[in-house]
Amino acid sequence: MHPAASIALWFIWGAVLLGAYYYQLWRLITSGQTASGWFASDAIDALLPVVLIGAVLLVLAIAFARLYHRPGARCTLLLWSIIGVTVLVLLPELDRLPGWGTLVTAAASMGLPSFGEAALRALRGVIGCVAVLAVAQVMGWAVMHLAGAPVLDSMESMLFRTATGLGAFAYVTLALATLHLYTVPALRVLVVALLLAGVAIMARAMPNIRMRQRPAIGIDTSAAPRSDFAWKSVTLFFLLIALLGALAPESEYDALQYHLQFPRVWLTRGTIVDFPTMYASLYPMTWELLYGAGLALGGPVAAKLLHFSTLPLLAVLVYRTMCRFFPATPPWPAVAFLVSAPTVLWEATTAYVDLALALHAGLVLYALLRFAESENRPWLLLAALQAGLAIATKHLGYFVLLPAVTGLGIFLLRRHGLRRAVCPVALFLAVSLIVAVPWYVRSWVATGNPVFPEFFRLFGAPPDRWDALADVGLNRFKAHFGRPRSFLSLLTLPWDATVHAARYGGTFGPIFLLLLPALLLSPSAAAARRIGMGVLTYVALWASPISSFQMRFLVPVIPPMAVLVAVAYGRLNSLLGTAWPRRGGRVLTAGMAVLVLLNLPPFLPLHEVDRVEWNGWLTHVIRNVPATVVSGRVSADRYLASTVLSYEAWQYVNAHLAEDARVLTFSEGDNLYGERERLWAYAVVARPAVWGAPVGAERQALQALLGLRITHILIDKVELAALPQGSVAIIGADFRRMWLALEYEDRHLELYRIRWENAQTAP
Repeated sequence: MHPAASIALWFIWGAVLLGAYYYQLWRLITSGQTASGWFASDAIDALLPVVLIGAVLLVLAIAFARLYHRPGARCTLLLWSIIGVTVLVLLPELDRLPGWGTLVTAAASMGLPSFGEAALRALRGVIGCVAVLAVAQVMGWAVMHLAGAPVLDSMESMLFRTATGLGAFAYVTLALATLHLYTVPALRVLVVALLLAGVAIMARAMPNIRMRQRPAIGIDTSAAPRSDFAWKSVTLFFLLIALLGALAPESEYDALQYHLQFPRVWLTRGTIVDFPTMYASLYPMTWELLYGAGLALGGPVAAKLLHFSTLPLLAVLVYRTMCRFFPATPPWPAVAFLVSAPTVLWEATTAYVDLALALHAGLVLYALLRFAESENRPWLLLAALQAGLAIATKHLGYFVLLPAVTGLGIFLLRRHGLRRAVCPVALFLAVSLIVAVPWYVRSWVATGNPVFPEFFRLFGAPPDRWDALADVGLNRFKAHFGRPRSFLSLLTLPWDATVHAARYGGTFGPIFLLLLPALLLSPSAAAARRIGMGVLTYVALWASPISSFQMRFLVPVIPPMAVLVAVAYGRLNSLLGTAWPRRGGRVLTAGMAVLVLLNLPPFLPLHEVDRVEWNGWLTHVIRNVPATVVSGRVSADRYLASTVLSYEAWQYVNAHLAEDARVLTFSEGDNLYGERERLWAYAVVARPAVWGAPVGAERQALQALLGLRITHILIDKVELAALPQGSVAIIGADFRRMWLALEYEDRHLELYRIRWENAQTAP
C-alpha cells in the first residue's frame, strides 16, 4: 500500500477512535458548559506546585547524571551509604532532632498546621523504603554472583539486581517468620546488618572498580533530539504525581484489607498468620513480606513507596528495551506512554502488587529476548528466577509463566529440535516453580487447594472456610467486570476495554489502541514479533474464563505494549516526515503530547464515555493529587475521614471498645485502621448469623452471634438500604429493639453493642 494511503487510513482510524473515546469532550464543547463545571479546581491547583517541583527535580536529575561520571563519585555514594545506615539507626528519634520544633512552628504560621506530622511521615517512609531497596542491592548482588549472571551493562545490572534482591530479601524475612522472629526489632536489626555488610563489600571492592564504559543510565541532553527533553519532562511530571500519591496515607481498598493489614498483624505475632475468614489469606505473599519490612522501618508510607519504586524501575526497563532492541527509535516516548497510563499511575500510589508483578514479568521478557540473541544460558536462569518471583507475587504470574515457557519451547524447537529443547524448558519451569513453591504448599496444606480460592470446583476446600455459595459470590463479583464472553464481545474486546473502560475498572487511555495498528505499516523486527506474541498470549489468558476482566490485571502487559506503541509511533513519524517533511513529525508529536497530558487527573472526566450523572465512573485512577495532606495543610485524620468512609467509626472502636471486643462488620476494605478483632458479614462462618437468619429468626441469629463471640455490629447505611426488606434479622427493628444498643453513628455507619445481659430474658 502506498505510504500516503496508509497514513490516510490511520488518520481515519484515529478520528473514529478519539471521537468515540472523548465523547464527553464533544459534549462539553457543544453544550456550551464551562470547564469549571467539569474539572475540580482543587485538583488543578494541586498540580501547580507539582510543576514547580518537577522542574527543580529535572535540573537535579541532569546535574546528578553528570556528577556521577566525575572521579570520586563512587566514594561519594559510599559515604552516603554510611550516612544512610546511621540515619536508619536513629529513625525513631527523628522528631527529637534539634530545631525540629522551630521548623514545625514556622510551617504552622504559613498555613501548614500538620506539617510536622506530614514531614515525619514522608521522611520515615522515604528512609524505610530506601533502606529496603539498599538491602535489595546487597541481596541481589549476592544471588546474581552465585547464579553466575552474564555480563550486564549498568542498567541491566541495576534492574535484575534490584528485582532479584527484593525477592531474596522477602524470602530471608520468610525464614525469620518461620522462626517466629518476624518482628519490628528483628527486621530493623536484619536491615542494618545487611546494610553494613553491603558497605563493607563496597569499601573492599572500591579500589578494583573501573568504569570501562559510560553507564547507559546517564542523561546526555546534547545528543538527544529536541523532543526528548519534552518527553523526559512529561515522564518526570507523572512520576512526581505518583510520588505525591505514595506519600499520602493509604486509602485504597485491597491495600487496607490485606496487602498492609496482614503484615501489620504478622509483625505483632512474629510469624505469618492465617486468617480463615478471609479468602485472600492464602494468596502468594512475597511482596506483603516486603511491605512488612517497610512497615517496620518507616510505616505504611514506606510500604507504598516500595510499590511506587517499581514504576521508575519499569520506566528504566522500557528505556533499556528500546535502546537494546530498537536503537533507531527514540526511547523516551515509550517511557512517557507507560508512566502516564492512568491505571498504571494509580497503581504507583498504593500498596497493591500489580506493578511489582509487571516488573518481574518485564524482566522475564527482557531476559528471554537477550537469550534469543546469544543463547547464553545464564539469561535463562535470570528469566526463570523472575518468573518464579512473578508467581510468588500473584496467581496472575502464571499468565507470565505460560507464555514464557511456550515461547522458549518454540524458539528452542525451531533452533535445535525436540531433544535439545526439552531439558532447558524443563529446567526453566522447575526453577520458576521452586522459587514460588512455599506459598502454594502453604495453601495446599491449609485447604487442599494450592491456588485457593481459585478452581474450587476442582480442588474443594474446608466447608467452614469456603463453599459453593461463597464461590458463586466471588465469581459474580469477577463477572461484573466487562461483558459476557460471547464471540462478538471477545472480537470487539480491544475497542470495548478502551472506549468503555469504566466497565473494566480502569483505563490506560486511547494511545495504545490508537498507535498499535501502525505496526502493520512496515515489516516488524524479530524482537517486536516476540514481544507481540507474549502480549497476545497474556491478553488471551486474561480474556479467558479463568480470569476476570479487571483492567489492573492487564498492567503486566503495559510495559511491553509501551515498547510496541513507541515503535509504531516511530514508524508514523518517519512516514509523516517523508510525506510532509517540515511539519509532519511535529504535528504527530504535538498530538501525542496532548493525549498524554489528557491523562492528568483533572482531565479524567473526559475519559468517562459512559458516565451519566453518578453512573459509569472510572475506578482505579487518580482523581485528585493529595498535595494538601502531603504538605501538611490538612491532617492525616481529616484526609482519611474524607477518603475512607468508615475511618472515623473505626477510630471510635479503637478508642472505646475493650481489647477483647469482636465486631461483626458490613464494612470492608478498611482493616488497617481497625485495632479490634473483626468478622466480615460475608464470611462463610458468619452466614448463619446474617444471611441464613431472615426477619422472624431473631433468636437463631442471636445464638449464632454468641457462637461467633460477637460483641458489636457495625452496619453500613448504604448497604443496609440496598438489602431486600426482611432478609437479615440482625438489622431488623425487632432485633435492634430487643438486643442492640446504638453506641456510635455518623453519616455512613452505625455501631451497635449487643446487649448480652438481655439475651437470657428476652423472648
